[in-house]
Amino acid sequence: MKRLPTSTCAWNAARALGLAALLVLGAAASGYAAEPAPDHPDIEKARELLGAWRVEEARPVVEGLLEAQPESVDALDLAALLAYYEGAYAKALATAEKALAIDGENDQRQGLRLLLQQTHDVIRNFKRYESDHFVIHLHEESDGILAAPALKALEQAHQEVGRALGYWPRSKVRVEIGSDVQSFGAITTFTLRDIEQTGAIGLCKFNKVMIISPRIMAHGYRWLDSLVHEYIHLAIVNLTRNKAPIWLHEGIARYYETVWRKPVQGPRPDYLTPANETLLATAVERQEFVSFKDMEPSLIRLDTPQQVQLAYAEVASAVDYIRQTKGPSGIRDVLARVNDQSTAEAIEAVMGVPLDAFEADWRRFVEGQGLTVIQGSRMRTYKVAQEGGQPAAVELNEIQSEIARNRTHLGDRLRQRGRLRAASAEYRRALRAGPNSTVILTRLSETLIHSRRYDEALPHLEKALYLDPDLVHAFYLLGRLHHEAGDPTRARRALLEALQINPFHPGVYQVLGGVYEALGDDEGARKTRQVMRKLRG
Repeated sequence: MKRLPTSTCAWNAARALGLAALLVLGAAASGYAAEPAPDHPDIEKARELLGAWRVEEARPVVEGLLEAQPESVDALDLAALLAYYEGAYAKALATAEKALAIDGENDQRQGLRLLLQQTHDVIRNFKRYESDHFVIHLHEESDGILAAPALKALEQAHQEVGRALGYWPRSKVRVEIGSDVQSFGAITTFTLRDIEQTGAIGLCKFNKVMIISPRIMAHGYRWLDSLVHEYIHLAIVNLTRNKAPIWLHEGIARYYETVWRKPVQGPRPDYLTPANETLLATAVERQEFVSFKDMEPSLIRLDTPQQVQLAYAEVASAVDYIRQTKGPSGIRDVLARVNDQSTAEAIEAVMGVPLDAFEADWRRFVEGQGLTVIQGSRMRTYKVAQEGGQPAAVELNEIQSEIARNRTHLGDRLRQRGRLRAASAEYRRALRAGPNSTVILTRLSETLIHSRRYDEALPHLEKALYLDPDLVHAFYLLGRLHHEAGDPTRARRALLEALQINPFHPGVYQVLGGVYEALGDDEGARKTRQVMRKLRG
């Protein structure tokens, strides 16, 4: 695949200076200014509006400032930010350079210029796709197949998030999909460490939604959920004038990120995966929670991946607590009050107790849920793909039991020789030593499917997907199983789920084409063949 040109040095410089520039030059919420307080009262008004991403309201104020003071660096800085927030990157860059020509000594202004240059260089090579409420920019050659499913999911989210939170954007929401680590870093300021260690695969900032292409990740990821997650952040910013704290932001986004594909109500909240239940149960047992205060300024800045994942589980649980206590309107009420009050005041008004007492009440709510540690549950992991994919030996190393690992290796060798029955027997022995290994469960299932022993394979696949709901290979195998067993409806459901995680999996499309034909869906079969041709290049 073609890589976009990106200067690593400029990227790092933009990361170090550009984000600070936006916060200093554009946002007034922190009360920090790069220069002495301006004489013109509209300077502060424009900063406040841009800090809350109120772009349409900020535009006439900034335009008036420029008309009155065309050589003012304050007005030019704001005009550059306005253009940036509107997605007019060439205009933003030219305006920033004009400000630098007047005063080139300001570090924040230099950093902003670098960030604008980086973003402009990446996005000018992207293609634009549009729906009723969203505009997506992506690299057509490598990621063009993402446009249609992304717009469909976002339009569904527009309706469901609107109903849940009461947010309906006044203009089309801008979305950008980074095609590689460097281009994603250029537009977000994230590093490879941020991606792999803390799961920073998406960002809502600068009045837009950004994610990294699932093509870049070794096993894909829930990229459509991530798009919706970041869109919910944008909704919260607009509903609260960018005043909501991180715990409330991330809790609402995590709790509602799947609302586009399944209802919120159910016997088990969607955020409460086996991995999250295990994290919360362990926190209860050890009394080692991440406090809401320690989550600031960002969850990805916590010390370990475990803390990051625990924090996400905690804040989603806190939103669940509000919802169970005050009903679906409870979250909307909190957000509406944060618009005019502090979060502490909003929580006290809605929940009837101060914020500290609310956090204590929520912890008792968690303790009373009877959560348990689920052996074999897997936290979400994010690993950038390497050339040649993941070797089988790397997967074997994920098996904790040495006996199970050795028996699995023997099973692999038997399967490679075509001795499927012997391989199945060896995998079963491995499973007795490591009963909760998704590696063994999927290899045994695949061998049984090759042997057409579908009824035996099914429970192993179901267990693997219970332990790891993001296991794309298990969804692929489940689709194959149902297709070969003559159940195309269930096969389609499993394969479409796989594409929500890795839409670049060629095997999924190969099976899906046959499924659509079995269902008599000529249009689905045609679109599947079209995607397969694009993947082949």
